[in-house]
Amino acid sequence: MVLVRFLKRTRRPLKPECNKVVILGLDGLSPHLVEKYWANGDLPNLKKLADTGTYHRMKTTTPGVSPVAWSSFQTGVNPGKHGIFDFLSADRKRYLAVLSSVKTKTFSKKNFLGIRKTKVSSTLLRMSKPFWSLLGRYGIRSTVLRVPITYPPEPLDGRLLSGMCVPDLRGTQGSYTVMAPEGTEHSFTGGIACTLSKHEKGRWKASLPGPDDCDPADIVFHKESGGRWTVRSGGEKLKVNTDELSEWLTVTYMAGRTKVRGIARFRISEGPFVYCTALHVDPSSPVVPLSHPVHYSRYLAGAVGQFATLGLAEDTWALSNGHLDEKSFLNMAWAYYRERKKMFTDALSRGKDGLTVCVFDTSDRIQHMFWGSGTEPGSVIHGMYLEMDRLVGETVDRMKNNHRLVVMSDHGFTSFHTCIDFNRWLVNNGFMVLEKGITTVDESFHGVNWSETRAYAMGLSGINLNIRGREGKGIVEPENAETLMKEIKDRLLALEDGGTKVIRSVKFARDIYSGGYTDRSPDIIPGTDTGYRADWGCVTGGVGANTLYPNLRHWNGDHCHDSDLVKGVLFTSWKHTTESPSIVDVAPTVLSMLGVEPPGYMDGRTL
Repeated sequence: MVLVRFLKRTRRPLKPECNKVVILGLDGLSPHLVEKYWANGDLPNLKKLADTGTYHRMKTTTPGVSPVAWSSFQTGVNPGKHGIFDFLSADRKRYLAVLSSVKTKTFSKKNFLGIRKTKVSSTLLRMSKPFWSLLGRYGIRSTVLRVPITYPPEPLDGRLLSGMCVPDLRGTQGSYTVMAPEGTEHSFTGGIACTLSKHEKGRWKASLPGPDDCDPADIVFHKESGGRWTVRSGGEKLKVNTDELSEWLTVTYMAGRTKVRGIARFRISEGPFVYCTALHVDPSSPVVPLSHPVHYSRYLAGAVGQFATLGLAEDTWALSNGHLDEKSFLNMAWAYYRERKKMFTDALSRGKDGLTVCVFDTSDRIQHMFWGSGTEPGSVIHGMYLEMDRLVGETVDRMKNNHRLVVMSDHGFTSFHTCIDFNRWLVNNGFMVLEKGITTVDESFHGVNWSETRAYAMGLSGINLNIRGREGKGIVEPENAETLMKEIKDRLLALEDGGTKVIRSVKFARDIYSGGYTDRSPDIIPGTDTGYRADWGCVTGGVGANTLYPNLRHWNGDHCHDSDLVKGVLFTSWKHTTESPSIVDVAPTVLSMLGVEPPGYMDGRTL
């Protein structure tokens, strides 16, 4: 293997500029806040990196959302060539919102004993090739940690731990559990509820639902003196103080004779009232592929301890619903950050050359949930930026003379104070028609009269025309699409909120994307102004009562706006003169630095 790798490296078409490239991804880090904190004398490590190397505000994708932007980062192409345009995409035949990056199928298969078992297969829908797969052709190894849209993991010369879109043990993108005594009423989104039953000697018991084909697992809670609890599941147990988030507890389910292991954290408050995180797939015994090679997640669990595996691990729904308080949410976010940091440190210490990439989500999640609390010195967000700066400093200290460092974010951030129900706007402007007697729609367009509807909104960033032959019940003739799109654009740009413009730009997919997968995109992409974002209901096919209404959720910061408002950051440890760099420029730049010619299909430039 060593000889083969050496021979591959001798075939590199370009002269390498360095032995190793490290990419530190800080999801959502805003150039506006970085520059603001610099003015206060903060973030000395980022400032030093900017002074000795290069710093730019970096163009993100349209829209500037993580699955789209990180897909362009890893492939070096615009969304029309990788096919990811949002978190969700439209099943146009059924008018349903489906996950844009992964397709999951369930099927039954007989084993050698003739016993039929249910199997699940997942397919990554992101097209094109990540640039680290091209490095592997020349014997250059990569370690890739938690980059979004890498599930299920693809083979590469090196190691990869999947990020965004890894499901939980229930097959969802993260459903938590609340447990309370019988008679407690629950109505919330993002999780499920189950009953706590009281037993003798201060014990409480709940049956925690797991995968569909498994019986629930019994969880026993025993209150001890001094406000401390013991939590048990099977032969596993841990101790936790009241109102504190526990460490990981292994929870085992049985699918026939097969053990299915998950891990979860618990928070117990008076009542008792128990919050349980989503059931993360156990990285030491994964039932779905988490890494390449498959044993890499097991290695990491042994090296750094159990860790969060869910794609969107920080439980924003539980904080929004009041099942976690701010302190517990922050404890969770920083616990996951420390886990990631251990993995990153391990990767830096093991890889002497090649590529190391690690994305930290903490910066994104904290800004989503605490933007409304302010960004001034002393705020939660300010403290987070200080910690990210320390991480940058520690990373720089590990770099050698023949190494190059990239610090980047996929997008920036701004406020989200007002919701826009694009479907209600379409109804009010005559582009969508509801069935007789229907005034609002909860989800999935139930109650929409498709025989008279010309356009519909779905996802966080797009409006689709109801095209005949493309949509299941389309009525708009293709030759009339251009006129209709222009009419919708003109009216959107006129939308105001008490004299304030709401829509900053309106773009057509055909004008901003190129490539074989452009047809997956929404037809129209409205770019909202600061503070305004698509509302929660129209994302999944709902129609509310009002076009504009206040965002009252804890999720009060966002980046689903006009992409020029939410540019990311790009720091490089070397000087370059490229103006207005874009996120698609990173892939060809890294390839060139490591001696590999960027392929012609890439849209990015070498910095």
